Amino acid sequence: MSSRTMFVSGLLIALLVMGLSGATTPFLQLDLWLDNRDAPVTAQANALSPIITCVNRVDVHWQVAYEQYKNPKPPKDYSAANWVPEPRDFEDSDARIVQDIQKDVCLSNMNLKLDLLGYQPELSQRSRDYAKALQGVATVSMPSRFDRSASFVSVFPNPSGAYRERYQSAIADYLRTSTALRHDLVALDVAQRSEQLKRLDARMGKEIHWSLLAYMIQARETLELLEDRMKQRTLTPQTVADTTADLQLAWNRRGPFIGPREPGFRNKDDDARELWRHINEPAQHYLDALNTLHKDWQDHAEPQRLSDDYYAVTRGYDALLSHYNRQARANF
Repeated sequence: MSSRTMFVSGLLIALLVMGLSGATTPFLQLDLWLDNRDAPVTAQANALSPIITCVNRVDVHWQVAYEQYKNPKPPKDYSAANWVPEPRDFEDSDARIVQDIQKDVCLSNMNLKLDLLGYQPELSQRSRDYAKALQGVATVSMPSRFDRSASFVSVFPNPSGAYRERYQSAIADYLRTSTALRHDLVALDVAQRSEQLKRLDARMGKEIHWSLLAYMIQARETLELLEDRMKQRTLTPQTVADTTADLQLAWNRRGPFIGPREPGFRNKDDDARELWRHINEPAQHYLDALNTLHKDWQDHAEPQRLSDDYYAVTRGYDALLSHYNRQARANF
């Protein structure tokens, strides 16, 4: 056996051992070093990924549950048709083991890669602040939790006295740290995704991976545009129509890539092809919600109807992102 072969074999064994022993610091350092050799933005995206996972798998569901607590549906709306399908909308969670998810993805050094890379120390501190607030809100809210229960019905207590003060303080602290974390994280993630899109185009052209990333960027930009115009009170039916058309165009680009694969060994495109197919249903629901909002607005629907339509749009995007993220973790 040559010395070159021995080095490769030894590295493989070392990687396997470190992989089995968990996400050790040396393993993470090697992971970041390999990514940095590709491009700094690749290593930076790697360092952000644990925090993004925490937000997607824990914070999104907590926020949805809390919104429902603040704005409960009228009793007549608590029907199987309106309520039970909700768990199927969100695939990127398992409420039966929600405490384990919180511990694994949010409370176990999710900022470690940032620290090892020396990247965004302010974001690293915000991540620590968020983890502390999450732990606090989970503790004070037991046994009724600030997240989705196994049935995906939000159950919040009605505290009184000293416990009420602790309860409200924990909520306020959680919301404050969540908002700060999301603010910094979203800006960085958007910039990185755009840079990755340019690198994909330069390397391979507008192929299946490029079109998938471009669609997910467009899906997010669609919602961000609506939210921004809502805050500025400048949203119009035409704006909804135009941004929906852009999203439909990005979705239609998948056409040439999702047909039957050619016989042979599995290749690099198969995972992306599976992901395109996996998000088909939530992506269509998201487009349907946008088209419904536009149609009802054009038809001068009641304000409550338009409010429900807008909620369906935001929920549609969250569901799309949930399905995408879970499959992407499995495939990539």
